[in-house]
Amino acid sequence: MKVFARRLREIRILARFLSFPGRDRGGTSALEFGLIAPVFLLLLLGILEFGRALWTQSALQHAVEAGARYAAINYPSCASVSQTKSYAAGEVFGQSIASSTFSLNCNACGTQVSASLPFSFIVPGLIPYSITLTAQSCHPV
Repeated sequence: MKVFARRLREIRILARFLSFPGRDRGGTSALEFGLIAPVFLLLLLGILEFGRALWTQSALQHAVEAGARYAAINYPSCASVSQTKSYAAGEVFGQSIASSTFSLNCNACGTQVSASLPFSFIVPGLIPYSITLTAQSCHPV
């Protein structure tokens, strides 16, 4: 009887190895992860890149508005362009942007500060092109 039980056990083990491959469920989690992970990563990185671009645009718009207000209050005749540019560059929160990014004009609306910043993505393979973020603000004198 022991021989028969041992033989039966060996036959079951052999049958498990020779069974139809479609019945074997081992490794399905790894396969599903391999199919879903790249899509999830692309989605996650896309959200991060879009959020960073939106944050940079918001910071640039804030700096331009602050620079236009600074120029209207302190130099209503557009006397000091360099001080206004450096003030606007200092108002960009969380980033360092050169003061040459900003420009100051005296228009009919008052003092107008504008900025144009080329934005490059951290993951260039995700979005293969760069965009230019622009902002402008005019503050009456």
